Amino acid sequence: MGTQGTQISMKTRNKICCFVLLVISLAGKSVFAQQPNVVFLLSDDQSWTDYGFMDHPHIKTPNIDQLAGAGVLYERGYVTAPLCRPSLASIVTGLYPHQTRIRGNDPLMPQGTNWRDKECRPLSLKMRNRMTEPMLHQQSFVKLLKQNGYATLQTGKWWEGDPKDHGFTDAMTHGDHMRGGRHGDKGLDIGRTTMKPIFDFVDKAKDNKQPFFIWYGVFLPHAPHNAPDRLYNKYKDIAPNEPTARYWANVQWLDEGIGQIIEHLKQSGQYENTIFVYTCDNGWVQDPEKKNRSVRSKREPVEAGIRTPIFITQEGTIRPIRDAETLASNIDIATTILSACGIEAPAAMKGLDLRDPESLKQRNRVFVDVYEHDSDLDKLDDLQNGLKARVVIDGWDKLTATPTEKQLFDLKADPDDRNNLAAQNPERLSELSQLIEQWVSKK
Repeated sequence: MGTQGTQISMKTRNKICCFVLLVISLAGKSVFAQQPNVVFLLSDDQSWTDYGFMDHPHIKTPNIDQLAGAGVLYERGYVTAPLCRPSLASIVTGLYPHQTRIRGNDPLMPQGTNWRDKECRPLSLKMRNRMTEPMLHQQSFVKLLKQNGYATLQTGKWWEGDPKDHGFTDAMTHGDHMRGGRHGDKGLDIGRTTMKPIFDFVDKAKDNKQPFFIWYGVFLPHAPHNAPDRLYNKYKDIAPNEPTARYWANVQWLDEGIGQIIEHLKQSGQYENTIFVYTCDNGWVQDPEKKNRSVRSKREPVEAGIRTPIFITQEGTIRPIRDAETLASNIDIATTILSACGIEAPAAMKGLDLRDPESLKQRNRVFVDVYEHDSDLDKLDDLQNGLKARVVIDGWDKLTATPTEKQLFDLKADPDDRNNLAAQNPERLSELSQLIEQWVSKK
């Protein structure tokens, strides 16, 4: 009797233990399944004005408009650098170019050599590996997403060699400089010739019941401005010139690809659980006389080079807000994505959560680094080497400090920063100069 009672008790305990373990396991899967997916949409070389939702009179961007209207939109967003490689490095690390040591697109080659020449490729490879080295040791939101169970896909623009060395589980770009890898190689096909890698990745993650992150660094509307004629024909008779019409067509081409991503997520039942984050790497103003060329924008500290709308959207979860005054920055993107996924951002990431407009209002200040296109790798410890300008925007006041002069602008009255007020406002000039000095000293 006693033995039988003991046996029954043990069986009961075993069943209870199995039941408890099952409940814990299912609970863990439930929590895991509720982690949001993230699609990061990165426009490439686009003016902050060139969207339907920013009231452009001709350009059509219905898919981006729909996302912008459904999320938290900051009209006054800013890049951290008006050049793609340092801008992208800032986005993934949550650090500024003077902190990441990624300040330019290419290493400064020895005099008489050119990375485009095949005979110089081995030297160029060595220098590019040296340039990328700091990024291997930087924390990034992509690495943290992977560490927390996310499938992570790289498509489009990517400068730092093999994306799989930087937290991506899947990648289109191979990054092998000896095979032509520089800023995206095969990844640059996304949005121009194919969308299949994204669709396949989403379907695989769904089958694996795994949350996913997509880096959609599409090479659009970046030159070459060669959108299909069906798009160019929409603009050729309303644009002021052919170069502008072709650029506008590329902007709509960008929008079409984003629409295809949205549609696939809806068809696969993944849309409602997906967060979209949108920004641009740097600005662009089309040269009216030359196709594929810009004027007073990219690579410069002017508003047309550094301003971009930024938004975060998850329909049904994030309450739509449109903010036309508060300053936001691409430095906020890493913190925002991690926070939205329930992951604590490293202390080194000083950005704020874009879903919290009140915090951004209290800060209401952004900074920008502007360095030369090519970086002297022997002088990275010198924060002044290759420096073209540093910018602080505090409320509506903007200071552009170059090595030779300081310019002060009132952006509310002068949104295209043309009227230098430095001579009339020496006290404000001094205040903003001190802000830049304090910012750089926190490296």
